[in-house]
Amino acid sequence: METSTSTYYIELNRWGITNNGSFSINNSKGINDALMWASQNGFTKVIFPHGTYVINETTPIEPASNMTIDLNGSTLKINENGLSNYSIICYKKNQKYSTINNGIIMGDKDQHNYSSGGSHEGGHGIEIGTINPPSNGGNNTKYVRLTNLEILNCTGDAIILNSTFGQISPPPSLIAKSWEQGSISPSNGSFIVTKEKIRSTLVIDLTQTEIVKYGYFGLYGNGFGNLGADIVCDFYDVIFYSKDNTFHSSKQKVQFFDEVEVPLGAAFARVVLHQTTIPDPNKCLINIRVATFPQQTFIERCNLHHCRRQGISLCGTKQSYIRENHIHHIGGTSPQSGIDIEDGYDLNQNIYIESNQFHNNSSYDILVVNGKSIHITKNQLTNTVKEGVSLSINGGADKIFVTENTFHKAKITLSGNSLFSNNFLYATQLHVLGKYQSRPILISDNLFHNSKLISNTDFPYIVTVDGCRFYNDIDKLNAFSEISWTLELKNQPQIISNCIFEGKDTLYNTYVLNSAKGGWLFSNTIFNNGTILVGKYINCIFQNDFSTLRIMGTNEDSIELINCTIKTSDRFNSLLSVNNIKSFTLKDCYIEKPNGTVLNVGSISESVTLVGNSIKISDDHLLRPLILLQSSYSGKSIIIENNTLDVSNLKQIGIENATSPSTFVVIRNNILNNASIKYNGTEIRNKNIIDGLIDKD
Repeated sequence: METSTSTYYIELNRWGITNNGSFSINNSKGINDALMWASQNGFTKVIFPHGTYVINETTPIEPASNMTIDLNGSTLKINENGLSNYSIICYKKNQKYSTINNGIIMGDKDQHNYSSGGSHEGGHGIEIGTINPPSNGGNNTKYVRLTNLEILNCTGDAIILNSTFGQISPPPSLIAKSWEQGSISPSNGSFIVTKEKIRSTLVIDLTQTEIVKYGYFGLYGNGFGNLGADIVCDFYDVIFYSKDNTFHSSKQKVQFFDEVEVPLGAAFARVVLHQTTIPDPNKCLINIRVATFPQQTFIERCNLHHCRRQGISLCGTKQSYIRENHIHHIGGTSPQSGIDIEDGYDLNQNIYIESNQFHNNSSYDILVVNGKSIHITKNQLTNTVKEGVSLSINGGADKIFVTENTFHKAKITLSGNSLFSNNFLYATQLHVLGKYQSRPILISDNLFHNSKLISNTDFPYIVTVDGCRFYNDIDKLNAFSEISWTLELKNQPQIISNCIFEGKDTLYNTYVLNSAKGGWLFSNTIFNNGTILVGKYINCIFQNDFSTLRIMGTNEDSIELINCTIKTSDRFNSLLSVNNIKSFTLKDCYIEKPNGTVLNVGSISESVTLVGNSIKISDDHLLRPLILLQSSYSGKSIIIENNTLDVSNLKQIGIENATSPSTFVVIRNNILNNASIKYNGTEIRNKNIIDGLIDKD
C-alpha cells in the first residue's frame, strides 16, 4: 500500500509478516525484504501498521540508507531465547541518513534462558555497528537518528554503538622496533638530521584493501587503547610519496586516534613522532589501523529502561548526540550504567550528552572510561542504587566538559582531565582523584548545597576549585549526616580560590587527614568556620561564630596568612594556637575578637613573621595576652613589626615574649593602644608606640 510518492505503508500479507504478537519465523525476513524493496523503489519513509512484531533472535532488522522507519506506536519484540548475543535492530552495512522513531523495542530479559552460562550481556535493542561486520558491510554509519523510542528489558544494552579497529600492516611488533632519531621534511620528503623528533624506518602501503575501501588510516593504541609508556607525544606527521618514490604531500600534527585521509595518487607513507626519545620496543604499542565506527549519531527523546547492562554503550564513535532521553532502572550485569563510554578508547570523540534524566541505575548514570572532547550538559542525575556513582570520569578520559547539570543525592568521581562548571549539587559527594600530572581538573562556579568535596590527588596543583559556593542548612545535619564535613583534604596540595562557605552547620568544619601534604593555596575565599591547613591564604575571610581556627601540619610545613580578615565572637579561647609546624607568617591581616588571646605561638621549628597586621579586641573583660610567644618556641627567629593592636576596655598585655633568651626576636615599629609589651630583655626593639608614646622600656 502506497500512501504517497515517498512513503510506503508495509503490506503485511505481501511480505508474510504477522503483527499480532505471535512468533513467525518469517517476520524478520519479511520486514527486511519490505525495507529493501522500499529502498530500491525510491521510498524514503516506511510506516509499520500498528501492532506487536516478534523478531527472530538470529535475524535482526536491518534499516536501509536514506529512509525513515516510523514504527507508528508498534512494538518490535525479540523472540524468547537463550543466546548470549542478539540485536533486534542492527546497522552493519555503513548505512547513512537512517531514522527510526515512534515505537517500542523490547528484549526478553525476564523470559531469557541464561542456562548456557556467562553474562548474556550481548543482547541489544539497537546495535549501530558490530564487532564482526560482514564482508559487504561495515560500521561507518552516518546520520543515524533514533527518536521517540522506548527500549526496555534487553539482556545487555538498550542501544550500543560499536567500532572495529581494523589492524593493517606493518604489525605492531615491527613498528615498535622501527624508530630512529631524525625527522622528514614536510615540504619535500627528505630525511632531516635532528634530535627533536623520531621517525619510523617502515613504510605504510596505501594500496592495502581496507585503506582503498575507506580512504584513510591512522595510528592508534593496542586493544586497550594504550600507546605504550614510552610514547610521550600527542602528535605525529605523515609524509606521502608517489609510486615512483617521489614526494607527494604531507599532513602535520595529526593526533593519535584520528583518521588520516589518503590523497589521490599517494602510494605509500612514512610517519614522524613529535618526541625526542626512541621508545623501548617493549614500551611502544602503536598500531596502524583503519578504524570503522559510527559518526553523526542522534539519540533523542527516548525512554531507555530496565536493561541489564547499559542504557547506551558507546564503544568507539565520533559526533554522537544524546539528548532529552530518560534513562533509568539499568542493572543486572556490570557495568550497569545509564551511559557507558568505554571500549574504543579515544575513538570516542565529540560526544554530546545533553538534557537527559537519569535515576535508579544500579552502578552509574554516566561512566566515562576513555574518550576525549565529551560534553555532559544540562542533565539531571538522581541517586543511583545503593553505592552507585552518578558520574565517573576515569583517568583515561581527556577534555571532558561537565556543565549546567543538576546532581541530587549523587556521587561523583573525577579522575580524568575535566572541567566541572556551573553545576548544582544537592546532598552530593564530589571526589576528585586526578590520575595524571599532565591532565588538570578545574572545578568552577558550582553550587554545593548540603554537599561535600573531597580532594585526594597524587599530584600537586593539578586541581583548581574556583568560584564555588558551599551552602549548608539544617537539612544536612538532619538528613544527610553521612556527608558530614563540607571540605575533605587529603594527599597533595591543590588550589582553592574565589569560593564561599556559608550557612549554619555544626558539621561544617574542614576535615584534614594526616595524609594531607603541605603547600595548599587558598585565595579570595570566605570561610564561616574551619581548619587552617598548612599552606598559603591570600585575601581570605574567616568569619561567623567559631571558637578557634585549628592548625593542621607537620614540622616540615608552613602557614602563611596574607591580607586576610578574621572575625570571631568567641570570648575565651585562643584564636590561633600555632604548634608543630616549620614556620608561620601573618602579614597585612585584620583580626577582630571580643576578648582573649589572638595568637599563641608554641613549638615552631624555624620562624614566625608578624608584619603589618591590625588586631582589635572589641569587648574585653579578662586579662589575656593578645600575642603570646611561649617558652616552648624552638625556632630561629621571630619578627614582629609594623602591627597595630587596639584594646577597648581593660589594658592588656599586647605582646608577651616568654621565649628563651637565645631566640632572635625583633619587636619594632608596632602601635599598641591600651596594651603593653612584656619583654624578656634580649629582643631587638625600637620605635614601638604605647598609648601614643614611644616605648622606652
